[in-house]
Amino acid sequence: MKKTVIVLLIAGISLSATGRGYAQVHEKRMSISLGGGRSIPLGGYADGKTRGSAFLMGVTVRVHKSVHLAFNGYDNLLSVKRGQHDRNRLDDEALQRLGPHVDANVSLEGANFGLMFKKSTSPATVHGIGGIGYSRVIDRFFGTVHGTKLTAFSTETSFSILLGGGVHVPMTSTIGLALDVRYIRAFNDRKTQWIPVAASVVFSFWKATPG
Repeated sequence: MKKTVIVLLIAGISLSATGRGYAQVHEKRMSISLGGGRSIPLGGYADGKTRGSAFLMGVTVRVHKSVHLAFNGYDNLLSVKRGQHDRNRLDDEALQRLGPHVDANVSLEGANFGLMFKKSTSPATVHGIGGIGYSRVIDRFFGTVHGTKLTAFSTETSFSILLGGGVHVPMTSTIGLALDVRYIRAFNDRKTQWIPVAASVVFSFWKATPG
């Protein structure tokens, strides 16, 4: 994944520098981005967990010069090391039903609304983003009893914040590539926090008027 991101960004910057006019692409009023990458758990929440996958989507709308309204949705999946799942998330009845050998994973999903600030540094555009919203932590527990696979869930939803930044390289007047690094913190009892790092395809629409 890291090699792919680096290759894509280098290719975009190289094309921008060839004089084909990509650096002169006019800013658009609206953009939609879709991407994926790696999710890195942080702090105490990282205990017993490994890095997982990340999916990000976003919509931005320009409201004034370099200021954009931003909506972000995300879905992350973290693996839990064998024997290190949080048994306290389930009652005794569920644990007995699943049996003694329990595996688990965690989904971190949610949405945030906030502001994105963009600055052109030809041939690329750098941006910073901040937002508030909600996050849902879903613990999934798996067990096998007498050859039958059983599953149990524990879900916790809470207020969250998102902070981050990245770089966007236009490839054509409509399509570009972006690399984002973000920090998400859910204010639940486990202080869930993680960093998604993702490469995205960005689609831009509606040329913005100057000012």
